[in-house]
Amino acid sequence: MTRCAALCAVLFFAGGCAPTGSVATPTPTESVTGHSPHQTTAENRFVVPAGWTVRVEGPATIVTAPEGDSHIALVDLEAKDADEAVSTAWRIYDPQASWKLVNTTDAADENGWTKRRSYSYDIPPNLKRQIAAGARWANDMWTVVIYDMNQAVAEKRLAQVALLLDELLPRGYERESFAAKKARPLTPERLAELERWVEESRTKLKIVGVSVGIVENGKVVLAKGFGEKTLGDGDAPDADTMYMVASNTKALTTLMLAKLVDEGKFGWETKAKSLLPSFKLGSPETTDKVLVEHLICACTGMPRQDFEWLMEFEGVTPADALEVLGTMQPTSDFGELFQYSNPMAAAAGFIGGHVAYPDRELGAAYDEAMRTLVFEPLGMTATTFDYAKAQSGNSTGPYAPDINDEPAQAAMDVNYSIIPVRPAGAAWSNVTDMLKYIQFELDEGVLPNGERYLARETLMERRKPFVTIGKHATYGMGLMVDNEWDVEVVHHGGDLIGY
Repeated sequence: MTRCAALCAVLFFAGGCAPTGSVATPTPTESVTGHSPHQTTAENRFVVPAGWTVRVEGPATIVTAPEGDSHIALVDLEAKDADEAVSTAWRIYDPQASWKLVNTTDAADENGWTKRRSYSYDIPPNLKRQIAAGARWANDMWTVVIYDMNQAVAEKRLAQVALLLDELLPRGYERESFAAKKARPLTPERLAELERWVEESRTKLKIVGVSVGIVENGKVVLAKGFGEKTLGDGDAPDADTMYMVASNTKALTTLMLAKLVDEGKFGWETKAKSLLPSFKLGSPETTDKVLVEHLICACTGMPRQDFEWLMEFEGVTPADALEVLGTMQPTSDFGELFQYSNPMAAAAGFIGGHVAYPDRELGAAYDEAMRTLVFEPLGMTATTFDYAKAQSGNSTGPYAPDINDEPAQAAMDVNYSIIPVRPAGAAWSNVTDMLKYIQFELDEGVLPNGERYLARETLMERRKPFVTIGKHATYGMGLMVDNEWDVEVVHHGGDLIGY
């Protein structure tokens, strides 16, 4: 379910405009045809996404999505603290707003901003809106962002929102660049400092347990756990403790697809329906357009629609999940917007499994294809889709903040919902196994014994940009490539309940 948490990350945001007391003279609304650099009234830089409009009303710069009902207001002002700044910004943006504050959360300094704080509100579910605020400080002034978006628009335009907020930088600030800089070796002293930082961060963020691994120059230099596996028992996790890796499963799934491409079973540009005739989307025309590479690129315009599998999963089979996919239609053109689709990723894995083991049920075929084509060749002996096996021994449970922001055991039952769409996020693994996967990516398809298991070109095709996420990142096939710091970082993430 990666990108479920993306909005939460975005909302530790920045903002812009001018000091209170400015004359509230609205400017004409400006339409933007392409991504357009702009400034707030305090000369903080940001980018207006293509198709959005922007207007200035006194100290507020208001950016509106093409649908017309979703807005991001950037307000620069003077105030004694973040709380006063946010309160004032709301009066400027919407004097009638009276949302009940639920929580405030402080965040570390970032991109030239300090004193960052986000604000969450009690929003009636039937309103179907995402509403939040955030404040931060730079150049002797508070900058507030008010986020007021229709839920469907917010999900559809998540990448454009990220573009706007990621590029919201204080006047005069320039990002640090790591281009041409050589990484310092991880000496024992530096590793000890890193371990200290992990434990301090875990404690401050109230994380029950975490395991961390690092490979450097082909060797594992750190693989250990911090905190507790079970809340309150003092039993520490380690490198072999099992966790749900959630949407990190997607990159593993595309390794299986890549191996089948290498074996000549199909190509990245093979039509999906030719491999699994039961695969279909909401219309024959849309179905006919989908190639294998489109299934897991988040680039087809297929909306997220996670509630289908989250809320109705008891007794559901992979075939049932794919049948539901046939009721969905894209809400944007191929390649136009980043829209994350777990059901489409599931189809990718099930189609690959079906090609590898055509006589088996879709789920069983996928499981066997992952075991024989990915987990066993890479030496990932613990990684599994078997929930009972994963939780039977050295395993940590799901934990999440309670209503008082204290760690508490989370509900595990909902995590079984991903099983019918498991190529999108149902794998369990540990640091020991995931470092083997990481090393395989770093070695570009070569196994530890020196054997080439996957052609470099096939492996790297998974990193090809299909759609942009913000200004610096692109999404490939189950992998993101980020150049924000002028060095290429290939990554993915994952989250399920408590993981």
